[in-house]
Amino acid sequence: MLQEMEIFKSQIEEDIALLQSSLLYIDSNLSNQAFAFNYWILSRIFSIDEELIPGLITEYSDKSIDCFVHYEECKELYIIQNKYYALNNMVGRPDVADFLNTPISVLKNNNYIKSQELQNAFNKARDDAEYKIFVYFFATTQKENADVKSLINNFNNTDQGLQCYIEAKYFGIKDIYELYYGKNYKENINFTHPLGTLNKGTFASLREEYKMDELYKAYYIVTPISELYKMLLAAEKKNYSVFERNIREYLGANPINNGIVETLKSKSERKNFMYYNNGITIVCEKIKNDYIDTSSQLRVLPLVNPQIVNGCQTVNSIKKVLENISESEVKEEYKNVYVMVKALVIEDMDDEKNIAFYQNVVKYTNKQNAISDKAFVSNMDIFYRLQEEFEKRGFLLFVKPSDKNIYKEKLGKVERGKLIQKANITINRLDFSIVNFSDICIPLEKLLQVFLAMMKTGYFAFTKKNQILKQNGEVFENYCLQIHNYLTIDNMIKLYYMYKKAEQERIESFDKRTPIPYYIIGFLGELIGEKNADNIQEKLNYIFSDTHIFTETYKYLKTITKSYKRTYERDTIPGDYNAMIKKPIDSDVLTYSIGTTDDFGDWLYVKNWRIDY
Repeated sequence: MLQEMEIFKSQIEEDIALLQSSLLYIDSNLSNQAFAFNYWILSRIFSIDEELIPGLITEYSDKSIDCFVHYEECKELYIIQNKYYALNNMVGRPDVADFLNTPISVLKNNNYIKSQELQNAFNKARDDAEYKIFVYFFATTQKENADVKSLINNFNNTDQGLQCYIEAKYFGIKDIYELYYGKNYKENINFTHPLGTLNKGTFASLREEYKMDELYKAYYIVTPISELYKMLLAAEKKNYSVFERNIREYLGANPINNGIVETLKSKSERKNFMYYNNGITIVCEKIKNDYIDTSSQLRVLPLVNPQIVNGCQTVNSIKKVLENISESEVKEEYKNVYVMVKALVIEDMDDEKNIAFYQNVVKYTNKQNAISDKAFVSNMDIFYRLQEEFEKRGFLLFVKPSDKNIYKEKLGKVERGKLIQKANITINRLDFSIVNFSDICIPLEKLLQVFLAMMKTGYFAFTKKNQILKQNGEVFENYCLQIHNYLTIDNMIKLYYMYKKAEQERIESFDKRTPIPYYIIGFLGELIGEKNADNIQEKLNYIFSDTHIFTETYKYLKTITKSYKRTYERDTIPGDYNAMIKKPIDSDVLTYSIGTTDDFGDWLYVKNWRIDY
């Protein structure tokens, strides 16, 4: 865990450097790392838009409030103190004691002058029993005074004289790490939609009507397709994603989607839509009691925070058809077009049992188009964090199968150009030019495969591809799920584009075979030595720190791969390329190739990172 925290502290420093480079022009205080850490906490842990952060920072380098976050819709107010320390610095008792006592006292007396917005938010929360105030102390250290926990406990067990809920919490570096790569804070958008059906006979409740008390609460609902269209429009208006938990999402135009669209457009066929379609599965936190809507004469079931986990293609195809016709035409032409909806209530999606149930629902309701391990893996929080950070650096990490289509539709020419500009800055020392949109797109599986080549061998990465995103498998658990504990995000990107440089040269080569990209990365891993996080990070930081160092390193590794190929083909039976790449690395051939390369070059920079030079 010590090495992991050291790498994570490096990650924070890397993120802060990125914030400084992009935002220093709007806030000169960012040149101070302790101040910039406030930006980091607000943007990375609380998901606040970076340009909104200046108004949320109240002070720093004292024992008072550093910043705050107010999620008004959720009725949550966070009062925050941040300490940007070295890992081995100690958080003292007075630091925490002063923060717990002074700010709350001043706010209660309506005397907080550093931010009227914070004072107003506190005044709104203090007498509202539905509000929650969180007093959070963040410190980038592994050490704390023994009294810190008791101070926090005493605060939480003392009546603070407020009607709202109030709670204090201390976060050390390990806690911050878990938030960064896991469930960080954001304003949850609550969305309840009244889904209509014709009458009591067009829906069934398994618990109420069939007395199946041991089952999850579930409704089977026959609903007009226009009702689903209304739900989609209402969700979009509120900026609520009804597909957040859908691991397949909308894949754009394909034969199945085209078939759905054509059926709906056909006056003679659309009445048969429900018979042709497999239906839609929705997971909700709650379904409120049904009632009759007097205006539409429909029986309504209010779905609380619905998520479409199967049927995304159907719903988006319905939208594609209905959004191009008038409301009166929808009402008249599609009044007898229905779809079957299965609505399941899962109240706590953080519970392991419920997660397993949800995954089985997705797996079996999608059985006509099998859901792979890749799709379930894409719902892991760590990969979403990587996706967010890659985009801040100009790259698009495709985590879900549908991400390629989503980004393609979401980003216009200007946005793509800005990303390409950022991307070239990120890898400006690698002698690799990013020109096209496709150049900044990185499939998660390929990123992990490159990492695996460095950690093991190119042969291992090539032959274990089918295990890279296999949940609970040894390769996934021991390597792929640990990538962030060995590499900072900048080094993930740079290692990947070292591979891409080799791949581009291979495609442009006369024989289309050399250099061998996975061998270049695998030989790099072999030559940097011990596979612990500190050593890997130190060596990669050096290699990627300067264009001359990188260029020599790349040339050195490329020369070794060419020598390895020639030597293997000459001395091995069968000695051809296809046989070679299907076999483990021959250590004798590799040793000979390294020696030959060393003899025919003055590798000035290689000597500084190669373990046994």
